[in-house]
Parts: sequence; structure tokens; C-alpha cells
Amino acid sequence: MDAELITIGTELLLGQIVDTNAAWIAQRLAEVGVNLYYKTTVGDNRERIAAVIRHALKRVDVVLTTGGLGPTVDDVTREAIADATGRPLVRLPELEEHIRHIFRRMGREPGANNLRQADVPEGARVLWNPVGTAPGFIVSLGEKHVIAMPGVPREMKRMMNDHVLPFLRQLVGQPVTIRSKVLRTIGIGESMVDERIADLMRLENPTVGLAAHMGQVDVRITARAPGPREADIMIAQVERQIRQRLGNWIYGEGTETIEEVIVRRLRKRGETLAVVETNTEGAIARRLQAVEGSAQVLISATVEAPPTALPDEETVAQLAERAQKASNATWGLVVYGTAGEDEGIYGRQLGETVIGLSGPSGVRTHRFELGGRDEHSQRWVANRALDTLRRALD
Repeated sequence: MDAELITIGTELLLGQIVDTNAAWIAQRLAEVGVNLYYKTTVGDNRERIAAVIRHALKRVDVVLTTGGLGPTVDDVTREAIADATGRPLVRLPELEEHIRHIFRRMGREPGANNLRQADVPEGARVLWNPVGTAPGFIVSLGEKHVIAMPGVPREMKRMMNDHVLPFLRQLVGQPVTIRSKVLRTIGIGESMVDERIADLMRLENPTVGLAAHMGQVDVRITARAPGPREADIMIAQVERQIRQRLGNWIYGEGTETIEEVIVRRLRKRGETLAVVETNTEGAIARRLQAVEGSAQVLISATVEAPPTALPDEETVAQLAERAQKASNATWGLVVYGTAGEDEGIYGRQLGETVIGLSGPSGVRTHRFELGGRDEHSQRWVANRALDTLRRALD
């Protein structure tokens, strides 16, 4: 069963609020085996909302909407769904009484705008809202369905759990589980990952996809199966192949960061770290310090001005040893890089960086043809430095 989610609200288009509803709904749909193929955001305009719903009904089985069910003039989702489905709005006495009851408890009488919330498309199935005044509803057109829910997260979640998910489970019939696992890589570009696992990315079930971040690439494996155990087995089979091909470029799973992996390994080994940074301006230390328990392992963090001329690798190796011994740390990590231009890799003049690491396994250096103090360059350089330490801890 295929679905489209339509989030409604001009404030979403203007970026005044962040749409957290969409992510939560997507996760719940996957749990009941519904394929969410499209997400659309539209402003508070009756004609545009109706047009988006009509288009969605042509390509999916279920259309879910959030927002626009309130009492104000710009809450026009009811009218738009009525237009899109050809079902005129009717006022339901039981809904009107429910709204009046809520207002009586507050010592007030509802206005005409509040009573609009008792209007639903003719023949719709009402979804009661015990934590708000805006009911939801389902309009069924043969095997197609439009499900309208409030935009207030607390109300939407209650309605999803109480009414929408049971309805969708019934439509899906045989239980289907959709599960995903993410493998996190660092130090390898998206195109290189693609070259190594391209054939796996053509699989239909499980599916394999990539998500590129600054200096990192996530590999997502998603399986559909009758139950969680079967889905996990399918994911594990593909995961083994991916790990064989990507090897040590994979540093973690799920949402864990490279700095979390490093802090965990250092704490487990009872080891400590001293960091000296130039062009990264403390970015490495800040990322490590944000991890719980980092105070036990990061015992020294120093920021120096970027050098005008890059030291050679032998000099950087000596600086790493000096940082290690001066702080009596297990590891000394130094990052010496030139400033370059603000545009980083897109500027006319690239900076350069030499990374030095001194520790129990000796001293190693790595020259990196990227420097700079812009956010993009600092992220790339910091990732490369942290990955150098991570590999030494393997």
C-alpha cells in the first residue's frame, strides 16, 4: 500500500516552524508496512490544497494530511478535501455537541468559527479527538482514502495511535514490517561508495540507498518482511556484503557519530588524548567535548593560529609527540593547516593540512590537500583527523 503525506501550513513554507510531524508519521507508517512514497508541503490556500490532494489520489492509495483543521479563516483543509473528493461538507450534530461540551467546561460558548470544526465531508468516518477540539476524518473513495488529522503534534499523535494506524493495519491485511539499518562511513566519497556497492543498490528488497553528509556517507538498508525477525535476517545478509566491500571505512551504525565512537573506545581502554588545532579553530575539541564522558579522556585542547607556511610532515610528527608528552596523554593529535580562502574547496586558493598522531603504536602523519577556516573545510579536516585517531584505536 502506497501513501503520500501532505503537511499543510504557510508557516511551514516560510520556515517559521520545523515540520516534526512528517518524520514521526513516516516512522509509524513504516511500522505498519505502508510505503510512504511522497511528502508534500502546501500553504493555507484552499485551491492549492485541493489540487495537491487530487494529484496525490492519482498516484497513491492513501493520502494523509496534517494541519488546517482549526477554527480560523486560514484553516481550509476541510473545504479543500471536500473540493478534491467531490463530497460536500455536512455538519454532524454529535461533533457540534462535543465542541459545545468542551467550551461549556471552560465557561464559554463556542463561536461560529469554532463550530466549523463540526463540518466534515459527506460520508466521512469521524476520528474523535479527545485532546483537542478539531476532529479528524477519513474520506474513502473506493480503494482510495484521504485521512485528515490536526497539525498540533499532541493531537495528531493521539489520533494516529487511536484511529489511523489500526485503520491502516486493516487495509494492509497481512502484517508487513519495514525495518531499516544505517551503516556510517567516513573518509570515502559518495561516488566511491557507489562504485563498490552499485549492484546492491539495485536490489528491490532489501533496498540500499546512500545519504551523503559533509565528509561522511551513510548507507541505508531497508527491508520489507512479514515480521521484524525476517526483516532483520534480510538486512543482515546484505549488511555482510556491504561490510566486506567497504571494510574499515565503516565506523559505526545508526546515528552514532565518529566522536562518540572515539570517546567510547578511549574510555574502554583507559586512555587519554591531547589535541592541538590551528585551522580547525577548536572544532575537533568541541565535537569531542559534546560527547558524554569526554572529560575523562580529553585532557588537553589547544588552539594555535594557522601557520603562514605549512610545516613538513617530520615537524608535525615532532609536534604530535610534544603535545602527547606535555600533557602526559596516551595520544597526541595535532592538526596544522593553512587558512586558504573562506570558500574552502570552492575558493581560488586552497589551504593544506598535515595531521599528526603520536601514541602507543608510534607516530603517523597524513597530508591532506584541504585547509581553510570555513565551516565546510573545518568539517572535512576534523573528520579526517578524527578518523586517523579512530583507525589507530582499532
